[in-house]
Amino acid sequence: MKTFLLSFAVLVAGVTTVSAQQIRGVVSNGDGNAAEFATVVLYNAADTSLVKGAVTDSDGQYAFENIASGRYFINSSLVGAGKGASAIFEYKGGDKIVEKIALQSTAQELGQVTVVARRPIVEVKADKTVLNVEGNINSQGQNALELLRKAPGVVVDNNDKISLKGKNTVRFQIDGRDVPMDSKDLANYLKGLRAEDIAAIEMITNPSAKYDASGNAGIINFKTRKNRALGTNGSIGGEAIYGKSLKGGGNLSFNHRDKWVNVFGNYNNHFGDWHNDLYLVRDQEGQRYDQHSAMKDNNNNHNFKLGSDFFLNSKNTIGFIIDGRHNQGPWSNDSRTAISSLETPDQIESVLVAGNYVPQNRNNLNFNLNYRFADTTGHELTIDANRGFYRSRANSYQPNYYKDGSEETVLSEKIYRNNTPTDIDMIIVKADYEQPFLKGKLGVGFKLNNVETDNTFDFFNVEDGTSIIDTGRSNRFVYKEMVNAGYVNYNVQVKKWGFQAGLRAEHTDWSGDLTSLKPGDDEDPKGEKYLSWFPSAAVTFAMNDKNQFSLTYSRRIDRPSYRDLNPFEDKLDELTYRKGNPYLRPQFTNSLELTHTFMGFLNTTVGYSHTNDVFTEYIDTTSGGASFLRNGNIASQDNWSLSIGTPMPIAKWWESYLSVTGVLSSFDANFRPGYAYSASFKSLNLYNEHTFHLPKGWSLQVSGWYNSPSIWGATFRSRSQGAMDVGVRKQVLDGDGNISLLFGDVLGTAGWSSINDFTPGLYMTGRGNWESRTVKLNFRYNFGNKNIKGARQRKTGTEDVNSRIKSGN
Repeated sequence: MKTFLLSFAVLVAGVTTVSAQQIRGVVSNGDGNAAEFATVVLYNAADTSLVKGAVTDSDGQYAFENIASGRYFINSSLVGAGKGASAIFEYKGGDKIVEKIALQSTAQELGQVTVVARRPIVEVKADKTVLNVEGNINSQGQNALELLRKAPGVVVDNNDKISLKGKNTVRFQIDGRDVPMDSKDLANYLKGLRAEDIAAIEMITNPSAKYDASGNAGIINFKTRKNRALGTNGSIGGEAIYGKSLKGGGNLSFNHRDKWVNVFGNYNNHFGDWHNDLYLVRDQEGQRYDQHSAMKDNNNNHNFKLGSDFFLNSKNTIGFIIDGRHNQGPWSNDSRTAISSLETPDQIESVLVAGNYVPQNRNNLNFNLNYRFADTTGHELTIDANRGFYRSRANSYQPNYYKDGSEETVLSEKIYRNNTPTDIDMIIVKADYEQPFLKGKLGVGFKLNNVETDNTFDFFNVEDGTSIIDTGRSNRFVYKEMVNAGYVNYNVQVKKWGFQAGLRAEHTDWSGDLTSLKPGDDEDPKGEKYLSWFPSAAVTFAMNDKNQFSLTYSRRIDRPSYRDLNPFEDKLDELTYRKGNPYLRPQFTNSLELTHTFMGFLNTTVGYSHTNDVFTEYIDTTSGGASFLRNGNIASQDNWSLSIGTPMPIAKWWESYLSVTGVLSSFDANFRPGYAYSASFKSLNLYNEHTFHLPKGWSLQVSGWYNSPSIWGATFRSRSQGAMDVGVRKQVLDGDGNISLLFGDVLGTAGWSSINDFTPGLYMTGRGNWESRTVKLNFRYNFGNKNIKGARQRKTGTEDVNSRIKSGN
């Protein structure tokens, strides 16, 4: 490891002396805002031949490197902002800064309807797919988890677990910073993140070596809205939602910028009860268990971010960000399980009536200090230092009453209580450097990552109202992990060809300390140290104006979430629970994707991946008719995918988009001796959206998604599900405000159903639903100056660690 770090340091020192020759500039839209993602094309003035193309960054900047001397001009365009061009200029080598290009909108009148070019609903780029949320009617009033159900290739299962193109482990980011949780806690957080604060969702399936290597499916990044007005501006909004009960929330964001400082912040909250219904029928040990569970989550979320950028001069910026989230409210479950013989299933022998009441309090607080250097010759250095804290406090009261078939007599009772505090501390430092090198761009960087998680599980049997500690089921689990990483990445453009290659090294050192209250029951998971290498590569080819191709490859790792390593039992009731596995190993995935883009809008992607040591949840059984979920390294998996996405302009006032993703997956699983399974399955994911632009500021939108039958992990064979949403929006207050009304799942088809026939000695059918049928009223008002350049969107380095924190009910 020392040799690796020394070689890496020499490489960094050696490349910093190289400089480049560039043609550079900035593109803005009509009101002076930086034009992000604008297309910029350099032409030869002599014969108007195309020389090179580029896309602007978040600051509206572009650059052309290694250009021969001559006379040129530049054209630029952006959907929704219009077109612009530079004057013809002479280039004699060196560094040339072109005068700012201002895009002009190209609105056309059609009767009373003003039609303006708009950013497409979904954009497929060489390295990522982007779902544009901002301005989408049916996104108003929705949360981030609901938005993901509409994203191309994304599937959200009955337990709110998220997969991308058939792969089960996804890293989640907010503006490039990982969300500090996953699974149920992640789902709760995403439910509190409102669509009004999201500009776009990026799905990066084959990240380069610059990114952390975790996540076999890649990265899903939520880009929040940016304010871009000089002076002070912001927005305020609120929502009301009704499904089975009334709920709502509000949001506020602000930004102030002058010559030397930019201060920004936002706050949002969401409150109310969300309901879930679960129906399970299990045939096990000659008995039938017919269970119905009604769950309610009092989802009170508060999220905030406060930060500032200080502009020391034109090249140097320092800043800080403080963000956090607070979630408090009880989760409860009331269940009834009818128990009968398989020979006479209609004759109820006994009934288990159970409850579970879980008051809980979750808090997350992150601090970030950052520095950025950037000059006009393409040299850029960013440094981030982070400190993160996650605290979870929960206790559970769970009574179980076995009654006779008439439910008039209590046959026996078992009452449990538990206390489950969890503390997670993180220290993360990272740096990234880029500069021109050998007619291309070289990037190097490192990341130091130290995490400690402390989990306590106190289990009590309640007898005659007295809580008695169960030493055989109570324990404490302390997990420590240090991951140190370094990478090098290089990309270059050679005429019609583009090449990128990178290598990332990650050294992992972890240990676990599992302590039982019962003497002699301690069995510590063994710690481990290992060095892993993660290559990545990409080739792009612009065959002609109509056809472009890209081929990408990456190797990735998925480490188990901290809660999945925790061996505690989370009970739904006496007969149904979930338990962790401290012996989980990481899984490794090799992925390859080929993308063809036709005419700049029709995108077709074929992908293949192979994963070793796949870990996923599976169902197993114990004596007494109980069944439980547990994670295990059970399989190897091969995954093929085909994705097609295209906008479909039908009329000037009628826009549409269609996305289709097909997956063919096969796995060989070995759960335990006598419990092995091999299977292959096909699945299809569809999304279609239609937007109608009507007179006088009205818009109408109809959208729908569909998931074909599939397999969730190694647990269930799912049946098809889908939903259709209808929304209407009206601009008010001279366009500074808008009101939207959304009807969710109007056909009532979003519920799930499934079968488990994997587990020996168990046959299970399941179905369930959540509050998908809702009516949502949303209002948003923008105030202040509209021309600011907003806060920098930073990747602070906490992303990989935070995404592995997990909490669940």
